[in-house]
Amino acid sequence: MNRNRLTRTGTGLLAALVTLQTFGQTTLNGAVRDGAGKPLPFASVALLNARDSSLAKGTASDQQGTYAFENVRAGQYIVRVSAVGYQKAHSNALDVATSPVAVPGMTLSEVTGKLAEVQVTAKKPFVEQQLDRTVVNVANSIVGSGSTALEVLEKSPGVTVDYQNDRLQLRGKEGVIVQIDGKQTYLSMQDVIALLRSMSSDNIETIELITNPSAKYDAAGNSGIINIRLKKNTNLGTNGTVSIAGGSGRFDRERGGLQLNHRTKKLNLFGNYSLNRGGSYWDFLLNRSQPDPSPDDAFRRNVVHQTSYLKFRDVGQNAKVGLDFSPSKTTTIGIVWTGFWSDHRERGPASTSFRRAEGAPVYLQTVTDKTYNVYSQNQIGNLNIQHSFGEKGGQLNADFDRGYFSREYDNSLLTKTLIASSDVSSPVEGLLITQPTTIDIQTMKVDYNRPLLKGWKLETGLKTARVETDNDLYLSSGPAGALVVDPLLSNRFQYTERIRAAYVSVSGKVFGKTDIQAGLRAEHTHSEGNSITLNQVVVRDYLKWFPSLFVSRPLSPNQTLTFSYSYRIDRPNYQRLNPARGYVDPFAYSEGNAYLKPQFTHAVEGKLSLKNGVFVSLGANYTTDLMFFTIHSVEGNKTYVTVENLGRSDGYTLTLSWPLTVMKGWQLQTNVLGYYNQFQYDYEGTVLQMQNVAGRLNGNNAFTLGHGWTAELNGWVSTPAVQGIWRSPWLGSLDAGVQKAMSSALKLKFSMQDLFHTNRFRPTVNVPSGYQRGVLTFDTRVALLNLTYTFGNQKLKSERQRRTGSDEEIRRTN
Repeated sequence: MNRNRLTRTGTGLLAALVTLQTFGQTTLNGAVRDGAGKPLPFASVALLNARDSSLAKGTASDQQGTYAFENVRAGQYIVRVSAVGYQKAHSNALDVATSPVAVPGMTLSEVTGKLAEVQVTAKKPFVEQQLDRTVVNVANSIVGSGSTALEVLEKSPGVTVDYQNDRLQLRGKEGVIVQIDGKQTYLSMQDVIALLRSMSSDNIETIELITNPSAKYDAAGNSGIINIRLKKNTNLGTNGTVSIAGGSGRFDRERGGLQLNHRTKKLNLFGNYSLNRGGSYWDFLLNRSQPDPSPDDAFRRNVVHQTSYLKFRDVGQNAKVGLDFSPSKTTTIGIVWTGFWSDHRERGPASTSFRRAEGAPVYLQTVTDKTYNVYSQNQIGNLNIQHSFGEKGGQLNADFDRGYFSREYDNSLLTKTLIASSDVSSPVEGLLITQPTTIDIQTMKVDYNRPLLKGWKLETGLKTARVETDNDLYLSSGPAGALVVDPLLSNRFQYTERIRAAYVSVSGKVFGKTDIQAGLRAEHTHSEGNSITLNQVVVRDYLKWFPSLFVSRPLSPNQTLTFSYSYRIDRPNYQRLNPARGYVDPFAYSEGNAYLKPQFTHAVEGKLSLKNGVFVSLGANYTTDLMFFTIHSVEGNKTYVTVENLGRSDGYTLTLSWPLTVMKGWQLQTNVLGYYNQFQYDYEGTVLQMQNVAGRLNGNNAFTLGHGWTAELNGWVSTPAVQGIWRSPWLGSLDAGVQKAMSSALKLKFSMQDLFHTNRFRPTVNVPSGYQRGVLTFDTRVALLNLTYTFGNQKLKSERQRRTGSDEEIRRTN
């Protein structure tokens, strides 16, 4: 009843808004000319909000070099004009009220320093800091070309990749949402990392790191959103880009990509495809100590030494096809299909030995041959409609999404016992785990915005999402060649979740110069987890409110102060709720937790933007019902990993970012992140408190060498850090690359990643019952050669900007 009332209220509100009168809108118009005073057609013209340089509207100049922006609400703006072969130009700040504004004529100067057909233009830095997000410009990066999306993401400021546990952290915290083109992947973090590992970076335009989203976004993600935007050509006519890359570390890798686009006045057809194939390895050394009490010795322990060397082979494909059709100036209809396929295989031996104390004789030693295969696919279809209601009306956006994810997984372990004392039993010889998984996703989202009195703006929307997942795990064990299904450890798990959400947000000016945006989002969640084998059903039903607030005020022409607050939720992904086991080897396994609850976070941040792109921010976040991975000893010589709600954490972050022109042709972008985290939780009956002061430094150097040559030198370093019970040491990497522009369409790039092979992970766990220390080495020192060719018409047209509906659900799919 309450849910129906909420839906009727939101729908009524939406209908009422459509009939409101609009105020405070006008028209801006101007003209663009080249250095000779002639009209410059097809120049890209952007209308930017003066307070934060965010895009308000976009268009292109016509054959006479003129342009116009309609339905511009009151405020202060800057006009930016750019064109291929010309330097950018910006207008002075324009005050817009209700009268039409004539923008002073703008002249673009040609870029100097040509060599044949090569044009050297200023490019965006690898990392850009904006008021509400950090943007990593992957498309402009030399060292990023030919890489995977995961490798580029690891170079992003504030992002940490935990390869041992397949986790992503943003600013030292888990719970990050990963989107692709504004659409939630709905995959678990394990499958997200597998997807990013198989995705070529040559299909990526930018990566956006959003640490404090507004009420318009799903409330999920306690540490923020990582949005990966794929390339989409905005030029008129038929055009495209093709790229191929090859290289090697210890193992070879090959990548290729194709983007195609055909754009007319009313129709835009677009598509892309990329293939990523290559090998890698995982060299793993682990030492652990754990209790193994016996009737004769209550303090007896096990000292375990494990080594593994796994060879990986990956084949990944991703494709995207779509169209935008504009039957009128006020309506655009779009259809998009996106598909991802991943084939991951692992082979290799693992050796384990057991002692009763350091230096004592080995009483049990085994060698395990591991074979691991995962094939997964993720397909998403989207229908979207955008409509503007008249010259002064608002805008309506509707999205309908249908997604399907499937995974076929098998893990085979064949173990030989080399040493076994008389008082211990040898582990089972053969172990086979198979688990087909399917996930069906349906979402519908409607957003509406319109101007109000005196330059204020209203945004509101509704969303409904339904997710169904089915996991059927079979575990077989026994002598090699005679495996039998174990009914106690096999498990079928089904999970259904429905989320209904509504939000409202208002924005405008107060006290003359202060911009404010206040929003409130309500989300009702009903979930049912059913372990059919265990006859265990867990039902949750709750309604939560998520407020957000953003305040921005210019302190001077070169200084702006921004404050933001949001309340967020991080729901467990579907596989973490599955109580079935997954074995790494006969002595280590993972296990889901059907009773896992969501965690909630209050996040606040103050950011000061200074002249020339310098940013300073201070943030704080407070999380309750904290979820994180824990490791436990069992049966004397075994361990298992699970996820638990153990307590709370408080975190504080300090971020400093500044660009610097070291000398002519040398640009340096530096990002420094410092954070303090405090964890308080109950671990195996002991109350623990962990404090952590850590930091990360990213430096990105861009060099313009002349005659079509450019180069990059990028590096990052992280200090020791703590996340729950896990500790990590110093980490870092240095990458270098050089590019030669053979012509305006053909570019050749060579890069070397992790030059000194320093990107090695050394996790440590030290708890009252024992410790665990490991070293992970990967195939990260890689040389790559990349060739990119752009063809077709290069006349620019403004791109349609929009987000789609399934932003939160796809992340949690596994």
